[in-house]
Amino acid sequence: MSHQNITPNQPTEFPVRRTKVKTWLTEETMSPLGRELMKIAREIEASDERGLDEEDIEKELKKRRGGYAEDGE
Repeated sequence: MSHQNITPNQPTEFPVRRTKVKTWLTEETMSPLGRELMKIAREIEASDERGLDEEDIEKELKKRRGGYAEDGE
């Protein structure tokens, strides 16, 4: 049995792919939650804000949790 060496900051084997909305799905056939999420997605795409990387997401979660971090940071 062989083990692959993984180093920090190594690119992942499976990059994150964008979610694709089914072509047959329309706003009329979506649930209220689906319509709300589509609205939010359009607002995000139309904004000039850059996407968050993993480090930024962790910082945002820590801030929203009032400084709590599960790993003790």
